[in-house]
Amino acid sequence: MCPSSQTDPRAWVCRALVFGCLLTCGAVPVLGATAPIVDSKIETYPVSGESIAEIQRSIARNTPSRSGDTYYAGVTIWSLSATYSLIPTPQGCLIDNGDVFLKLRVHLPKLTNDLISERVRREWQRFVFSLDAHERHHTQNAYLAATSLLAKINGRHTDVPCSRAKVIAESATKALIERISAYDKEFDHQTRHGASQGAFLDPNVR
Repeated sequence: MCPSSQTDPRAWVCRALVFGCLLTCGAVPVLGATAPIVDSKIETYPVSGESIAEIQRSIARNTPSRSGDTYYAGVTIWSLSATYSLIPTPQGCLIDNGDVFLKLRVHLPKLTNDLISERVRREWQRFVFSLDAHERHHTQNAYLAATSLLAKINGRHTDVPCSRAKVIAESATKALIERISAYDKEFDHQTRHGASQGAFLDPNVR
C-alpha cells in the first residue's frame, strides 16, 4: 500500500466464481470447451497535466482504484464462471462438458492533453508501457486460473456420488483461486507493485 503522494500501478485482482452444474443420467456427448471463453477489455480513464506532479495529482483524482489516501494508477479486475455436467457412472461420478468464462477488465490512465514537454512525454510513455506490462502479467495469471479450472471440470472421473463430486469440484476451485491469488500478491511484493519494472513516474523529469 502507498500514500497518496505516490502512484502504485495496481490495486487488486477481483476474483468471483459462479458455478452452474447439471445432473444428467445416461450417455451424454462431450461438449466441453477446449479453452476458456474470454471477454477482455482495456478501459482507460482520463488524466491531464503539463508536469509530472500535475499528472500524478490527476491520476489520484480520477483513478477508479482508490481507498482512502491510497490510490493506484492501474488495476486488473477479473471474474470466473463455469458450467459443467455431473454424470453418474458405475464407479461414481464423471465431471464433464465443462465451460469456463473469464471476464477481464484492465483499467489504465490515458493522457488527454498534448501541452507537455518532450521529456515529460517520453517519461509518460515509458511509464504507461511499464504499467501495461505489469497488468498483462496479472491477466496471464487470470487466464492460467481459467485454463486450470477448465481442466478440472472436463473428463474428471471420481469414485464418489455426484452430490459429493460437486462439493469436491467447488473446493478444488477455491483452492486453485487462492493459489493464484497468493502468486499475484507475491508478484506484487517482489516488483513493489510494478515499480521495479518501471511502473512509476519520475517527479524530477521536467
